[in-house]
Amino acid sequence: MRKYAKYWLAAAVLLTAASAGAQSAGPDEATLQRRAAVEKEKAAQAELAAGRNAEAIKAAVQRIEMQSRSGEGAKAVLPPYATPVRNPYRAYAPSCVAYRLPEGLPLDASGPLYPSSDSLRMRLAAVETNNPNYVDEFVDIDIWRIPCSSSVFSNGQYRYDSVTLVRIKRDAANEGRLNRYPLFPAVFMSQQPFGNNLRVRVAEEPNTVREQITVDTPIIFTTTYVLENIATNANTTALFDFNNPFTITFDNLFNGASNRYGSISVPAYAPTQAQYPLRGGPIPITGYLTGNWYDEAHSGEGMLVQIFDLPGSTDKLLFTFAWFTFSNDGRPFWLFGSTPINHDERGPINVPTVWSSGGGFAGNFGPSAQVNSWGTVRFTFPNCYEMDFEYSSTVNVPGVPAGNGAKTWTRPANNNGLTCE
Repeated sequence: MRKYAKYWLAAAVLLTAASAGAQSAGPDEATLQRRAAVEKEKAAQAELAAGRNAEAIKAAVQRIEMQSRSGEGAKAVLPPYATPVRNPYRAYAPSCVAYRLPEGLPLDASGPLYPSSDSLRMRLAAVETNNPNYVDEFVDIDIWRIPCSSSVFSNGQYRYDSVTLVRIKRDAANEGRLNRYPLFPAVFMSQQPFGNNLRVRVAEEPNTVREQITVDTPIIFTTTYVLENIATNANTTALFDFNNPFTITFDNLFNGASNRYGSISVPAYAPTQAQYPLRGGPIPITGYLTGNWYDEAHSGEGMLVQIFDLPGSTDKLLFTFAWFTFSNDGRPFWLFGSTPINHDERGPINVPTVWSSGGGFAGNFGPSAQVNSWGTVRFTFPNCYEMDFEYSSTVNVPGVPAGNGAKTWTRPANNNGLTCE
């Protein structure tokens, strides 16, 4: 709610400032120049956000107008609804991070900050009530990385990728201030081999394709953003790999100002276990782990693991599994288990396991089969593609499989549009 509330508040302030400005002296030359630069920047951002060039946008508008005049309606040019698909422009796997992004700096030894010595002290353009001209406000800017949940510690380093976050922090005396507040700057990336001063998408909500914070968006509260790729093949941007070294530049669009630009250079992502101690263990157990798991060396046996939202709960999930196996005499047999787990549970989790009897094929039995206790299966997930489990049975019934042991199984693929890596 706060995310949207701050924009409602900012909109009210903008209306107030615009009304006051109309009754006072006109803007000065510096303000007029900056407004022209802002309009140019917004036009460029809009073009990239559309994922098309200016001519394509113009052509689309003309098609809409023609269809409207012919009674065909504008809806004809809209793309059809689609099922989830992998985003080819994504900067990280969807399992890496979710809304909301952390508002404070990392508190769990989750890696170094950039700049390493101190925050970038950056002058931003600002709006002030009853003033037709732009003013300024200094803020602190920091960058850090969060390892993807599937990052595995191997050979002294983590492998897989990370998410790169940017925080713009207002001074404590200005936090939440509405009669004077800074505006979001233009942002550019330099990364080889792509080139310098290319456009990059900055979003407040992760795992999006189009969402973008545009230049001059009000910054009322300290806010964390995530760096994303722009869904376009335009030559003014690139398909960045934020795990490689890059330099990010912030532009307050004050023409001719000596402190117009501020830059932060970020080295390659090569974390050590000392930097990320909490990320070297099992990954969080979430719906991204739902799927079929099996032993490649023994095809024909497997597990279906599913993680559900628990109805009526805001802090619990429901973990279930069905183990499709065989009895000691080789007949098909299945076991089933379920248990509620906490959000961000990393395991190991102990799941009470049962087997059923007294049933029949295709409902050819009474209201329900008999459920019998079998034992316990203990699960952990070291990464997105490996599942460790230990099993311990307490049953001694002829024809019912029993035993104790430990296995590591894998899964063949991700779920549709829900990539875990």
